[in-house]
This record gives sequence, C-alpha cells and structure tokens, in this order.
Amino acid sequence: MKTAGIIAEYNPFHNGHMRHIQATREAGYDRIIVVMSGNIVQRGDLAICDMGFRARTAVANGVDLVLELPMPYSLSSAEDFARAGVSILSRLGCVDALSFGSECGDVQKLQACADAIDNINPAEIKALMSDGLTYPQVTARLLSNDILSGANNVLAIEYIRKLKNTGISPFTVQRNVAHDSSEISDTVSAMKIREMLRAGEDISDFVPEVPTDLAFIENIDKLILSLAAFQDSDNPRIRKYAIQAADLNELYSLVKTRNVTHARVRREVLQAALGIKAGETATEPPYARILAANATGIEILGEIKKSGTIPVSTSLAELSKISERNAELTERASKLWHFARAEQGSYRSEFSREFCVST
Repeated sequence: MKTAGIIAEYNPFHNGHMRHIQATREAGYDRIIVVMSGNIVQRGDLAICDMGFRARTAVANGVDLVLELPMPYSLSSAEDFARAGVSILSRLGCVDALSFGSECGDVQKLQACADAIDNINPAEIKALMSDGLTYPQVTARLLSNDILSGANNVLAIEYIRKLKNTGISPFTVQRNVAHDSSEISDTVSAMKIREMLRAGEDISDFVPEVPTDLAFIENIDKLILSLAAFQDSDNPRIRKYAIQAADLNELYSLVKTRNVTHARVRREVLQAALGIKAGETATEPPYARILAANATGIEILGEIKKSGTIPVSTSLAELSKISERNAELTERASKLWHFARAEQGSYRSEFSREFCVST
C-alpha cells in the first residue's frame, strides 16, 4: 500500500481539489493523508468555512485522513508553512510521497530550481531586499527563472526543499487554472469561489458541497484593529497605524513597505491580533489533531500509533497537555472565526469539540 500526503487549505474544497486527489490515486497511491490548515489560513485571512466542514468534505471526496496543521504554523511564511506540513507527514511514519499542485507540472524542473535556491548566497538576497525587492522578486531575479512567477510553483519548491532527508518523494499534478485566477470554466480557483460566495452567487457547479456557514474577515475589521492596537507586535508599524486605520485594507496599505509582500502584511496583522511572536514556528509542530477519517483512515491511525513519532488525537484538550500554547492559539483563532461568521450562532470551544471519524 502506497500512501501520499497532501498539504492543503481547501478554502473551500472544490472540483480542482477533487481532480488533484484523483490524479494522485491514478499515479498509484492507495491512501491519502491531508494536513490541512484550521480556521486561519496562510494567505493571512480567515478560512471561508469551518475546518470541520472542509475536512468532512475532503473525506467524502477521496481523502482517507485529515489532520490539522495547528496554529501558528498555518499563519506563517511559505517556507515555515511547508516545513511544518512536511514535518507532520514525515513523523507519521507511513507516508511515501508528498503530492502537490503546480503550474509547472514537472518535478525535475521544480527540483532544479529548489537546488538553485539552496545555493544562493544569503548576502545577495539581503542586499537586494534592502533595495526594496521582496523575497520572491529577489529569487526570481537571481535565478532568472520564470518558474518562480507561479504562486503554486513557489510553494512546490518550498515543499521539495523541506523533503530532503525525509525519505518522502515529491509528486506534482499540473494545475489547469492559475492560482487566484478569475477565469470561470469547469474548474474555478478558490479565490474566485470565495468572491462568488461573498457576492451571494451560486457556486454549486464548482464544489461537491456548498458551504452555508461562512466567515468573512471584513466582518471583524474593528475587532482586529483594536486587538492589533493593544498588542506588542513584532512589527511596530502595526501597532502605530492600527489606531489610525478606518479598516483592514487601510491598515495593510499603511504598514506595507517596498520589500514586503501583501500576504506577509496580512499575516503579520493577524499574528499581532492573536499575540503570535516571531520564532514561534521555528520548532516542529508538537502534535496533529485528527479532523476526519474514513475506515481506511482509521487503519492508518493504527499504524501511526505504532510507528509514528508525533502525537495525534481528536481532542484538543488532550493535545494541550503536550503544548498548551499551540492549543490556546487554535482556540483564539477559532474565536476570531466565530465572530466573523455571516450568521452568528453559539460558540463551541475547541477544547470541548472532538471530531468524529466515520466507518
């Protein structure tokens, strides 16, 4: 039995994700484990629908086991996001390959680019960033490689770099819709689907199941601004301007500098609101919470308990005994998500919520 891992956000789960899962199985992988972001995602935003819904939808459409990528790793740079996801998969003790989408669709080209990045002189990177270039712009210029123009290629390259010495092989599926594309066809980007959900448009042609419990970050602009204004952020510009900005978009504009990407600014603002400090993603994720599983996933969990080296459980309360800090950040993130819901309901603490596995 060959097992593939996927690192994902499924924000939301759509037809393109189903295509990726199918292609992974057609490549000979019998079992699929997904490490998925919780209620806050890497782009510096709230997930549009709850992690439980996203995990259950994934299992209903070809995934065997979904584990949560805990906070603060889901709200980190592409490098730290990739490192954390690979760390979890490698410590499960049963993963043969990491499957990911890319614009390139060629593992050898991505591998060559990853090797070239590893050989760049850090002093050159620092010098160009001091001239106002962002890190992606710096690497693209130094390598003169158009592969780095694709957002999913960039993340794929980070995955490959982190896979070294893990024994896990890279496997890629070529995307047929560009990252954050507004194009509408039989497969639509997650960004376009989120836009349609915000506008109240019908997305049923593009997803296996339409989410109804939605959260939008703009619903809690003032809450995030007030939290950021009072937190001792690693970026002093956030605390300075949070009190002045009328909304989050204005804060992003005030905080951004030439050599920083918009995504990094969004992440730093949420990190400030949640009280996350620099260096909190430097260590390996302490655990992985089980979000959903089918019968095959339950069998995999049995193997993990025998040969894995990372604690797994459906209970955040149990996992908090391993890392109280990571568990508390997950709770804070879910409270923000709750306040941003389009239709308010009662809040259920992550410490009392246990995800069910199906047989």
